[in-house]
Amino acid sequence: MKKNRLKNYVSWYILLIIPILGTFIFNIYPLVNTFTDSFQNMKNIFIGTVNYDIMFHDTEFRQSIINTLYMAVLGVGFNIPIAFVIANMLNSIPRSKNIFKVVFLLPMIMSMVTVAILFKYIFMPDEDGIANYFLSFFGIAPKGFFNDPGMARESVVTMAIWKGVGYNIIMFFAGLQTVSKELYEAAEIDGANEWKKFSRITIPCMKNTFTYVLITSTISALKRFAEVYAVSGEYGSPSGALNTMMLYIYKKSFSTLNYKDIGLASAASVTLFLIILLITALNYYLTEKENFRFGSILKRKAGRR
Repeated sequence: MKKNRLKNYVSWYILLIIPILGTFIFNIYPLVNTFTDSFQNMKNIFIGTVNYDIMFHDTEFRQSIINTLYMAVLGVGFNIPIAFVIANMLNSIPRSKNIFKVVFLLPMIMSMVTVAILFKYIFMPDEDGIANYFLSFFGIAPKGFFNDPGMARESVVTMAIWKGVGYNIIMFFAGLQTVSKELYEAAEIDGANEWKKFSRITIPCMKNTFTYVLITSTISALKRFAEVYAVSGEYGSPSGALNTMMLYIYKKSFSTLNYKDIGLASAASVTLFLIILLITALNYYLTEKENFRFGSILKRKAGRR
């Protein structure tokens, strides 16, 4: 018996070695290596915090932080409510739900380059563009969209939402399936209207899904690269309006058109990692605090009954 147990333990640990090695090689080692590179120059000589000093005094990097945070707030702020509303509408229809789910997921299958080409045609800055054609019916002059520094960020966010909202719709739809119908039936017996059922049952029961979608959407928005690169290339045009932190890192590490500095790229990567870590922790703290508040309210109401 002891030998069989020992064999089982050994086999379990052998199976654990594979993911542990993968995590170390592809996650921990690159993270540590990036952190050490951020304190070195191109000759791998330790230079302290010089890279961070240069980076934070670089107006291009400071602008990339502003662009990244602005586009993240805008993207998450619109993506999640739109996805949640559509998921509720999808959940309420009696049939053909699978057809609509496939339709919403179709943009995710398309590559970002294909989506960028499509939206470049839609957002053409002259009267030939589809968007400007429809705006002309309302007497609105043609807009620059991707070519306008004042509209480029919003246009990219619109494109990103169109491509990625389907994933959040499916996540919310899956979460809605876990909400017990008995809760709605009991609420109807108590005379609750649709708004009360939505605010007192649906939203509190979806707290875990909201937490997951909020955190993953925020991380994805902060790492925005493919959208801006497909639209503007590595320059972040027009006038640097689309220069995000990921694009800044790319230019300093992989670009063939700019002077490469692995130390600066590593410093920017560490900064982005810390920003994502801080915002993720803040999101988790706020959602858990709100979940605790909802739980306390429900317990008090149950106690009164």
